[in-house]
Amino acid sequence: MQIIAKCPTCDAGLPVSAREAPSAITCGGCGRDITLAFSEDLKADRAIDRCPVCEGSDFYIRKDFDPKIGLTVVVIGAIISGIFYWFGKDLVAYSILAAAALIDLVIYGRLKDLTVCYRCHSEFRGTYERRAPSFDLHTADVLELEYERKIGRR
Repeated sequence: MQIIAKCPTCDAGLPVSAREAPSAITCGGCGRDITLAFSEDLKADRAIDRCPVCEGSDFYIRKDFDPKIGLTVVVIGAIISGIFYWFGKDLVAYSILAAAALIDLVIYGRLKDLTVCYRCHSEFRGTYERRAPSFDLHTADVLELEYERKIGRR
């Protein structure tokens, strides 16, 4: 299982292999030492039962997709569409917008899921069975605030 552990201080993404299960890592951005606690299920890529960074047990599933890429595709499509719309080519302009949205949707649909920790936003990729629910805004608000108080951000 591959984990992108998020640094509590600077939110840098630090790649960690659960198979190696280091007891601590050092953030390359701020130099903070981060202790990690791996469960046996995490090491064996069977399930995600506890986050090694914040030791939380609340996770959600999302697509392994960088939202910036999707937004970039739609914005470029909108700009090109706007140019055609300016010159009175309405049908071409709407077709370009639809094509950009369709490309974004096809790419999004083909991507795999990953599991994310509500508290520290660490990401988990592997062959384990996905059992976490989809994102819930209320849960995120409550757990993020709790974690930020615990690490001293608030």
